Amino acid sequence: MNKLRETLLRGVGDERGHILILSYMAVSFFLLVSATLFSKAIVERNLTFRSGLQSEVFYLAEGAIDNAIATVRGQMATGVLDPGINVYNHLASFQTSELLGLQIPVTVTALDAADRVEQDGATTVLVRNYDVAVSVGHPDNPNVSVTMHQIIGRRLISPFQFSAYYSEDLEILPGPPMTLAGRVHSNKDIYLGANNTLTLDTEQVRAAGEIYNRRKDDTSVPGGDVEILVAGSSPAVYEEMNGLDSSDPDWLAESLNRWNGSVQTASHGVTEMGIPKIESIQKDGYYAGEAGLTMTDGVLYRDGFALIEGVDYPPGTVSTSTSVFNFRENTNVHMDTVNLSMLAGYAPGDPPNAPSFPNNLPANGLIYASRADSGLQPGIRLVGGQEIHRAGGLTVVTEDPVYIQGDFNSTNKKAVSVISDAINIFSNDWDDSHSAAGISSRRASETTVNAAFMSGIEITQPGVYNGGLENYPRFHENWSGIDFNFTGSFTQLWESAIAEGVWGSASYSPPDRNWSYDPAFNDRTQIPPYSPYVVEIVRIGWWKE
Repeated sequence: MNKLRETLLRGVGDERGHILILSYMAVSFFLLVSATLFSKAIVERNLTFRSGLQSEVFYLAEGAIDNAIATVRGQMATGVLDPGINVYNHLASFQTSELLGLQIPVTVTALDAADRVEQDGATTVLVRNYDVAVSVGHPDNPNVSVTMHQIIGRRLISPFQFSAYYSEDLEILPGPPMTLAGRVHSNKDIYLGANNTLTLDTEQVRAAGEIYNRRKDDTSVPGGDVEILVAGSSPAVYEEMNGLDSSDPDWLAESLNRWNGSVQTASHGVTEMGIPKIESIQKDGYYAGEAGLTMTDGVLYRDGFALIEGVDYPPGTVSTSTSVFNFRENTNVHMDTVNLSMLAGYAPGDPPNAPSFPNNLPANGLIYASRADSGLQPGIRLVGGQEIHRAGGLTVVTEDPVYIQGDFNSTNKKAVSVISDAINIFSNDWDDSHSAAGISSRRASETTVNAAFMSGIEITQPGVYNGGLENYPRFHENWSGIDFNFTGSFTQLWESAIAEGVWGSASYSPPDRNWSYDPAFNDRTQIPPYSPYVVEIVRIGWWKE
């Protein structure tokens, strides 16, 4: 009995020992698996964290490149940076609260020895490729870094190589029928409509924002038709908008189907172009410093010396008046008037090619004019400009509003531009003494102007239309049934700072707009003297090391 009990107890003890050993083995295995899983979790967490850092540093490098490209584009457009620079070292700055004060070096290196001339449709442009390179470490872990390259094409295009180039929203909403040829671009949105028919006879209608078939001021849709040329069509085919615009969810595809690429917006890849600033036309700006001839408060200066009336130029070449009333501005204008024919030496009665005085049109083709504030709004008036007596053309610049009176550059057309705060048109029949009279006393006559215009506009507000491109040149007479013939280009790069009267206050009736783009400007060697450039950046390719 005792031996049986001992045997049974020994069996029980062996079983307990086996169970204990198995328990220890299970715990050890669990601990081992747990440790492995924990270690794997740590590795995966670290990999995820590092991947996050790598994504962040990638976007940081991308942001630094974008910052450098935007800076280069803007500084080249304003003349701060030479468009032909070979190497430019840039410090990209960030303004977000997390990255405030962070600066990342970016190097922009030319890949071409010099600019090359390329054909863009009918237009010649200057092109140069650059490598934009950045190496950056993560602010929280410098060991996580990336080196990135972006290849860009820098394209220089004169805004005068566009029929209409706007930095702000471009609105074209004419009453009478209107045809517009030549490239059309807005750095923002384009609004198109017509009371009759608006025809865009061009394969390049571009907006860095959106394009709408309606008014901007009240969102209504005019009852007329907007017809746009289908790219590549021969003979020419024009397709109407009929409400197809950026508000359509299928705009990207449908616009390509309808116009074959003539009409493009941001969704098609259109981007802003760098533009000159209004500071360039001010009295201490670029143009005043470069001018070969200046007119200050009615006094002419050349090479720093005042010219003498009756000796250097014919009597009456320059005059001043305060009796011209402008309804849109609701004020009399302190007007300095310069006769361009007399400035070229032609006294009244002089036969062609035989001026009795020296030709004072500047050798470099640039005139700068200004009028000091005298309590009245200033103005610079150009008369006697039917023929511009300078073979290389002429550019007239002022920070003041300009008034062009009578035919301008209509005989032996030259490359001519006017750059100002605002552009006003007086017809051949304008009479100062009727300026404040009713519109029936201000009857216009047919007038022809050939020029590239660059000036400011007022910005359309809800319920307040700025007049649109059709009223870019500001009218002051009864033009009903009368042709205003224009060949040239319209550029808007700033808001008017002086002539701020709203379009709705003007007193006039619109002309029959016989307008066309000047195809001579397609050749960059045929644009007016000192024409500015807008800078377009095309992204060609990128890689990271």
